[in-house]
Amino acid sequence: MASTVSGWRVGDLVIDLTDARLTRCGEAIELDRSGHAVLLYLVEHAGQVIGKDDLLRVGWPGRVVSENSLAKAISKLRKAVGDENAELIRVVHGYGYRLVAEVEAVRAPPPSPANIVTPTRHRRAWWVAAALLGAIALAFAWRGAQKSNPPPLVPTAAIHRIAVLPFRELGGDPSLTLIAEGLANHLRSQLQRAPNLRPLSASEVARFGDDPRGEAEIARELGVGLLVSGDIARTGDNLSVRLRLYDAQQPSLQFERRFEHAQSDRAVLQEQLVWSLLDQFGRLRGRRANDTVPGHGTPEPEAYRAFLRASSAFSGNNDPNNQRRALAALEQAVALDPKYADAWLMLGGILGGSGYYADSAEELREGRVRAIAAMDRGIALAPADPLNYLLRSEMRLLYQFDWAGAQADIEEAAARTPAGESAMLLIWQARYAASLGRMDEAIALDARAIALDPLSGARRNQGWHYLANGDIASARMVLAQQLMDLPESPHVHFYLALCDIFEQQPDAALQRLEHSSTLFRLLGTSIAQHERGDRAASDLALAKLTDQFAVADGYWVAAAHAWRGETDAAFTWLERAANSGDSSLMYLKFDPLMHKLRDDPRYRALLARLAIPLEPADAQSSNPSPNTAS
Repeated sequence: MASTVSGWRVGDLVIDLTDARLTRCGEAIELDRSGHAVLLYLVEHAGQVIGKDDLLRVGWPGRVVSENSLAKAISKLRKAVGDENAELIRVVHGYGYRLVAEVEAVRAPPPSPANIVTPTRHRRAWWVAAALLGAIALAFAWRGAQKSNPPPLVPTAAIHRIAVLPFRELGGDPSLTLIAEGLANHLRSQLQRAPNLRPLSASEVARFGDDPRGEAEIARELGVGLLVSGDIARTGDNLSVRLRLYDAQQPSLQFERRFEHAQSDRAVLQEQLVWSLLDQFGRLRGRRANDTVPGHGTPEPEAYRAFLRASSAFSGNNDPNNQRRALAALEQAVALDPKYADAWLMLGGILGGSGYYADSAEELREGRVRAIAAMDRGIALAPADPLNYLLRSEMRLLYQFDWAGAQADIEEAAARTPAGESAMLLIWQARYAASLGRMDEAIALDARAIALDPLSGARRNQGWHYLANGDIASARMVLAQQLMDLPESPHVHFYLALCDIFEQQPDAALQRLEHSSTLFRLLGTSIAQHERGDRAASDLALAKLTDQFAVADGYWVAAAHAWRGETDAAFTWLERAANSGDSSLMYLKFDPLMHKLRDDPRYRALLARLAIPLEPADAQSSNPSPNTAS
């Protein structure tokens, strides 16, 4: 019997799959769970370009995090493995990352004949082969500027290794080979989204496609607790697929079902396979992620299955339909178990995030109200985590203009933070100070966060705050430093493009904006083309910005109009933003893009409406105007 893959070797690096351990030249390297998962996935797919969404699902399964979290994880990973020059892990701009190296599988010796389970012994033996890789961390990336989504929590539970074996073609039809391979690969990809699951790669299971042994033996050799197998055949003009799920922890065949669809309905077939497995996974005994911490996990199987559906639908995804599907599943989860803290917190995170689920300003505003109520409920059920208070602090600030309540939550987070201070806490304090217009204080807090943790991403905020202060040179310097750690950050590229615009280099800004997000690219393009004197190009970018982001991001439509000197239109859009609960209004008092509005009486009136404390200088421009040709 052949040996099985027990790890991978990449130059001096060795990844031990059995112990979830990484070494370099024999020395152990410490990585957090997300970094380890991202590295392993890149190694398993060496040479392939891996999209950001895929890596977000792998590194943070079942959680809502921004691309900046991935960029920070990649930066930490490079430093840990000695890849500071990005020669091993390459950026593929606009898409993702690729590991460029020769990868060698490390194989464990085959078990001795005495330990091989025969079919007879298979019927008598109870093999428990579930492998514990580690706990999912409750802390996740703090919510980034503008449009990063506040990430929800997932239960602290074991990550279960699961193997999806190659599907077998029945009836000797060679045309089914590619379809069978595609179905198995799709299952592996989708199961990455589910919290607590870590599917083995296709290469790890490739040789088991025609293995005649029973599930218990194969699961034992692979070291997995769950084993998925299937076969495919033609029934007339239809595709017929039989799907099986074996649980080594029981041990028994937990699930067997046949699906039949026309070949043209292959997408429907794929979705049914995924959802049936996730639904069955939620039924497995002892897999509902109950936790000793009050409020985490749930004893209700249906509630946990709904949580799984929500996590799988939404993980790392701003698609409006997926957001709606996730929200519906979470509403079901909390209805089934009103004490399910993790579901409440995730519900609040999605409702209070990008807001792309909303079709109207009214729906978005209602969602913001529900977001805070859901966070209140989740925190009451599970009050220990300081990050939840910071998330609620920002929601109170953005959607209720409750400055005292936001400050109280920040203080509560500080009281629950070891040593009373962390880079994440300092970043939040800096953002709060900046929203009040206290820019020097914000920049100083950013500096303390950078000193405490240079990889925290605080330089990005500090660059934005320097821009607000009119210090373009310092902004450019600190943002260039941040770009080394976050080469794919859309915010960093956007802020650097603003530096170019402020220094009357709109052509350079247009090139920089190609590396930003769609929102910032359209906003920046409208501004840069205005500076170039190309009114038609500026109008086109502004029209696209308005068409795509009017409901959830009206603030940035206002910013484009403000920069172009269209004051009435700018205030109209700011009113819409205030009515809908636009999350970017916290930047109004210091945003350098709004400098042309500050002498208008409507600006002061809007600050008063948002309950932003007024200073005498607010009657005039409280921030230096950028030096532009406009």
